[in-house]
Amino acid sequence: MWLNINKLPSTLMVILLFSSLISFGKKHSELAHQKSIHFNFYNESIKLIFNDQILIEGSFQADENSISDFYTKMEFTPYHSLLDNFKTYQNKFQLNDWLVYELIRVSVQQIYEEKNDLQKELTNWFFLTKAGYDTRLTYLDDYVFVNVHSDENIFETPLIEVDGKTFVNLSNVHHKVKTKGTYLNMHSLKPNQNGKSFSFELKQLPNFKPLEKNKKLTFKWRDQEFKLNIKFDLNLIHVMEHYPLFEEAKYIQTPLSNSASASLLPQFKEILKSKTEIEALEIIAIFTRSAFRYKDDQDYFGRNKPMIGDELFHYPYSDCEDRSALFYYLVNELLRLPMIVIAYDDHLTIAVATTKSIGRPIRFQNRKYFICDPTGPHNSEKVGNAPIGYRNRSFEILKTN
Repeated sequence: MWLNINKLPSTLMVILLFSSLISFGKKHSELAHQKSIHFNFYNESIKLIFNDQILIEGSFQADENSISDFYTKMEFTPYHSLLDNFKTYQNKFQLNDWLVYELIRVSVQQIYEEKNDLQKELTNWFFLTKAGYDTRLTYLDDYVFVNVHSDENIFETPLIEVDGKTFVNLSNVHHKVKTKGTYLNMHSLKPNQNGKSFSFELKQLPNFKPLEKNKKLTFKWRDQEFKLNIKFDLNLIHVMEHYPLFEEAKYIQTPLSNSASASLLPQFKEILKSKTEIEALEIIAIFTRSAFRYKDDQDYFGRNKPMIGDELFHYPYSDCEDRSALFYYLVNELLRLPMIVIAYDDHLTIAVATTKSIGRPIRFQNRKYFICDPTGPHNSEKVGNAPIGYRNRSFEILKTN
C-alpha cells in the first residue's frame, strides 16, 4: 500500500520533515567528523577511518583524578569505529596479542600526532582495554605506563603483581624509563578486570607480505660441500627488533617464515635423499654448527637476544639458543623425530630420540634421547653425546615435541 503524502495531516508532515532534517543533520555531522589516515605497518598499507571526536581536548596529568577524567571522556566518544578497524586488521593479518598492541600503538602515534606522550599512552591503555584485555595503569612523575595481565614468563621488562596476577609493563618496551626499585602509583580504575590474558607467543607467524632477502650458506659433511641459497623474511627481523623477551622454549616453537621454509626445506630434502637417520642428523647438526659464525649475545648485541629461525640468516653471528631453534625446526620438519630441549646453566642444546643408540642416552618418559648439539664442536659431524665439559653437569628439560 502506497502512502499518499498529500493526504497526511499537516502536523504529521511537519513531524516527518523535522525527523528527516534531524537524521540528515546527524549524518552530515558524522561525515564532517570522519577522518582517515594511511601508514605502513610491517610492509602492509593500513587505512584507518575514525571520528575526530576521539581527539578529546584537555590538559591531562599523571594523577588519579586526571586519568579518571580522561577515561570517562573517552567512553563518551565514538571510538567504536576505530576499535572495529583494529579487529579487522587483527583478523586479516592473523596478529597475536603483541602485534595487536603494536598496531594500536603505531595508530595512536599517527592519529594523536599533535598530542603529548602522556595522552598517547592513556589512549593506548584505553583501546587495549576495549580490545578485551585486563589492564592496569601505573604512573610516576610525568609518565604513565600501560600494564597488561599475562600468564607467560617475560624477561627484562618490568612486571608488577596485582590481585594475584602478573602484569607486564608494555610502555617500557619502547620507552625505557628506569622504574626498578621505584614505587609506582597504581591507578584505582580496573576497567576490564575479567579481561583475557595477553600472550606473546609466536606459534603462528603474522600474515604480512614478505620482504624477502637472499642469503648464501655453505657447509661440509664428510668432505662433501653443500651450497644453499636461502630466502628469508626481513619483515620478521623488524617484528623481533623490539619484541619482549619470552621463554627460551617458546623461541624454539616459533616456525620459519614461509619464505625461509619454502627455500630451505626442498634443498635439505634433496641433500638427505638416501641418507640414514643418523647421517641426516649429522648433516643437520654440522649445518647449524658450521654454516654460521658464533658470538655470544652480550659480545655482539650488548644484551641477551634470543633469535627465531629467520634471524639466523640476517645477523652475522648467532649462539647456542639460536642454533637450537633452527636445528629443532629442521629435525621436526624433515625427520619427525621426538626431541627434548636441554638447558644447562650456560648452554642450550637438543636431544633426539633416535631409533638406534648413538651415545650416552638421556632417559625421559620411557624414551632414550641422545644429544645432537647444534652449536659444536665446529666443523664436527659427531652426534650422540653432550659437548665436552657438559657430560656430567646437571641440566633441566624445558620441552618436548
